[in-house]
Amino acid sequence: MPTDWFSHLEKILPGLLGSMGAMLWIQGSWKRKLALFAFGGVMAWYATPWIYQQTGISEGFLGLMVGLFGMAIVDSVFRIWADLGLSSIVREFIRARLGLPRE
Repeated sequence: MPTDWFSHLEKILPGLLGSMGAMLWIQGSWKRKLALFAFGGVMAWYATPWIYQQTGISEGFLGLMVGLFGMAIVDSVFRIWADLGLSSIVREFIRARLGLPRE
């Protein structure tokens, strides 16, 4: 465990709280919600410092907003991916590129 764990917690906590708030509006199984919660936290962890440099807005507030809306964005991307049936297209593309036989 890093010795400066509090600074890491301070960075990730607002994003996780924002993701937790977004779960009130996200529909689906608990597994899906847990995955989106994790993606919202990761998005807040990586995007907040860059947005802070660009805008100068408080990092805590930005982490909360990125976690909240980041989770909603990831949910929308997953829904569009499923609605367009992109899984089978990507699977077929990878199969063809690797020269694997059809199933």
